[in-house]
Amino acid sequence: MKLILLVVLLNPLYAHADWKAIQREDSNAIRGKVKVSELVVSDGSHDAELSFVYFRAGDVRLESVSNLERQFRGLNNVIKSTGAIAGVNGGYFDERLSPVGLLISNGRVLHGLQKAPLLTGIFYVKGALPFLVRTQHFPGTSAVQQAIQCGPFLVDGGRTVPGLENSRTAARTFIFHSSASVWGFGICRSVTLAEMAKILIDVPIVPEHHLNRALNFDGGYSTAFYVQTDRGTIFSEGRPVVSDYLVAKAKD
Repeated sequence: MKLILLVVLLNPLYAHADWKAIQREDSNAIRGKVKVSELVVSDGSHDAELSFVYFRAGDVRLESVSNLERQFRGLNNVIKSTGAIAGVNGGYFDERLSPVGLLISNGRVLHGLQKAPLLTGIFYVKGALPFLVRTQHFPGTSAVQQAIQCGPFLVDGGRTVPGLENSRTAARTFIFHSSASVWGFGICRSVTLAEMAKILIDVPIVPEHHLNRALNFDGGYSTAFYVQTDRGTIFSEGRPVVSDYLVAKAKD
């Protein structure tokens, strides 16, 4: 019995090693009160790379940008056209570029809320404040300025969400907030959903802040991230055209 237990503990198939940052570079966005970080993390068996921004909710205006008419040719074009500081790709969409799930941009409901096992969360902005809630707790679209429904939830209540898929590795896009009103979004190349959640809990990606909630956005070939920093431009993009984006703008 002791031998069997030892094998289970040592076998990497059973072990769940913590993720640790083995390399980190921090910088500032060229405008606004936005911090930028690039991390290489490892669980001892493989590495992953993260690029993300974070900021206090009161310092930044978050906006969902629709691309339903294909007016933007990629995230770089979105950032330059909207005057944003940073951005990522947004929610899911079908082959016609129609959104899958709720999409609200600047007060316009472009697609309604959907109930589906994958669409477990909604990021939205109301009264100039951002929120991240379970789909069943969404209060409705009245007075909501921005919204992107997506999923699955990765972190909830400061803990990884159980039952996340753990076999398919892909690029990931995510949005998060801490209990101290620090928000952020970014990408990771390349991990499973379960690994993504564990990285966000194991690694202190925002110094001195523990993540409270994190939601997965569309990933894979849709994954995109752009920010200009005091060290240069960080730009990563797969598919050039997606249905919508999330951008951060400096408050006037």
